[in-house]
Amino acid sequence: MDGLLSVSGLRKVYEGSGRRVEAIRDLTFTVDAGELVCLVGPSGCGKTTLLKCMAGLLTPTSGEVLLEGRPVSGPPPGMAVVFQEYGRSLFPWMRVRENVELPLKQKPLTKERRRELVADALDSVGLGDAAGAYPWQLSGGMQQRVAIARALAYEPDVLLMDEPFAAVDAQTRADLEDLVRGLWRDRGITILFVTHDIDEAVYLGERVLVLSASPTVVQEQLKVDLPAERDQLRTRVAPRFAELRTHVYEQIQAAKRGVAGA
Repeated sequence: MDGLLSVSGLRKVYEGSGRRVEAIRDLTFTVDAGELVCLVGPSGCGKTTLLKCMAGLLTPTSGEVLLEGRPVSGPPPGMAVVFQEYGRSLFPWMRVRENVELPLKQKPLTKERRRELVADALDSVGLGDAAGAYPWQLSGGMQQRVAIARALAYEPDVLLMDEPFAAVDAQTRADLEDLVRGLWRDRGITILFVTHDIDEAVYLGERVLVLSASPTVVQEQLKVDLPAERDQLRTRVAPRFAELRTHVYEQIQAAKRGVAGA
């Protein structure tokens, strides 16, 4: 399959304690270099399971994930992940700069280069002055910015984001959405953004993948034909935005009923 990141026939079955649960049945799609793709679906449809398989954190039962044509069998060096639970992904006893620098120690970089990458990443998320703080001294939105900065400092080709704004308030969420759009535009990173929020998916994405209910397949791939320049005030009240989010909502409701392509 073409594309920077490819998922082909992915299937995941959990077995244990006499139970067998098919979480993902047959997922196939690609993400091209430089795309920002959002992935939505009914609750419990396996979005996080899919992301963990793509990140090499979970072994699929069958099928494969390819990054630049190479099978993903463990966390690949060209990929970074931002998790939903930022409070658990940051080490509270480390200062912000140390949290951001930590994954860079796996790379053959000089201390000076690591400092440069950390400073640049923190500046990019608006936290250049918070390098010496501890995570517990920051708000939830600022902690998630630290988690994003840590991923950016790693200089990934692909950034996977697993419902990263689910635990923050609405105003902070809007700010972080605009931050992601800006970083995607300025840095050219390929982003797969998993969310349960339909409006967020339409606002952020250049393309939206709608998943079916579990066991999961791709129900629809929707091109988001909104202007490249978006803002929280005008974009969200545009008639085309309302049409797109209504269409995605209808697809998800159809997925819950088990009706394909309604």
